[in-house]
Amino acid sequence: MPTKPPPMGLMDQGWAASEVSDADLYEQVLSTIRLADELGFDTAWIGEHHHRREGAVFWGRLAATEMVLAYAAAQTRRIRLGTGVRVLATTSAMRTAEEMNTLAVLSGGRVDFGVGLGSNQPGALQGAAKAAHFRGLLDDLLNALTDSPATGLPPIVPTSPVDIVSRLFVACRDDATIEHIAARGLNFVMGQAELPSVQAGYVQRYRAAGGLGQARGVRLVFIAPTHEEALAKSRRAADIYWGQMSKGPYFREALAKGIVSETPSSEEERLRWINVVAGSPDEVTAALNDYLAETGVDRLDVMMRIAGMDLEDVHVGMRLMREEVVPRLVYRPLPGALAERPAA
Repeated sequence: MPTKPPPMGLMDQGWAASEVSDADLYEQVLSTIRLADELGFDTAWIGEHHHRREGAVFWGRLAATEMVLAYAAAQTRRIRLGTGVRVLATTSAMRTAEEMNTLAVLSGGRVDFGVGLGSNQPGALQGAAKAAHFRGLLDDLLNALTDSPATGLPPIVPTSPVDIVSRLFVACRDDATIEHIAARGLNFVMGQAELPSVQAGYVQRYRAAGGLGQARGVRLVFIAPTHEEALAKSRRAADIYWGQMSKGPYFREALAKGIVSETPSSEEERLRWINVVAGSPDEVTAALNDYLAETGVDRLDVMMRIAGMDLEDVHVGMRLMREEVVPRLVYRPLPGALAERPAA
């Protein structure tokens, strides 16, 4: 049976085109977080990126995410702040746990932490070896966060005012890691780059493995008062995004499966193929409810600011999202999900 709408979060990958300065990008990201706090968004997450990519028309600039979020915490009152996702391979488990606890203290406990494998790190393992290495890093982090004797070290400082383990959301796709996080009672998160039908399979695997935590999804949304305005105001951003994502692994995988083709027949089809929800409030509401029903996620984040979007249009879209879309969203849990989510 349908229940209350899911919490709505804001996600920002910190993407910017080459002509945008780092300082201007950081202020854009912070301005959306401040507005999200004002509008009543439940959470604001930011992505972690470490390297420019050769030939890329845009790239992420937020490397030290906890530092950015600590600054955001001082500018906001109630919104929960999170990493989407913290790349565990870049620092030791002890240092990661210390930074998480520090942000929890500075924000008054207003934290979430998405963690993941990351991609294309220098010298990184690949495939099953990479996933196995990540599971080891995740267990090391859990030991550090819980002051386990397995670390061989005294308890870390500072002490978090909240149970951070209950706030961990793990990004993964392989069966072994999904089963691993389900067994450890951790939450599950998926990004914006894959089709809902693909994500639904991941959520089902997580539930089938006994995962009782929260399953979280992300959609990229362009919203305006009318369908035509949404497409017109997002066209430059959509061109930039298509130029990069249509060459990426998720699109190529969908192409190999015959789910998409090289040449879309319309602007609407092009946006669907790169997992963008665009349109009026009514259209976005319908599309997001379809996404919730198909995937079974019980937390939803929206990405609204990407390279090529005018910041004023992003802020208008955020207001439309909160005022006209969120009240009409409906969560329908897949079999195996808890009827009520654990307090976090």
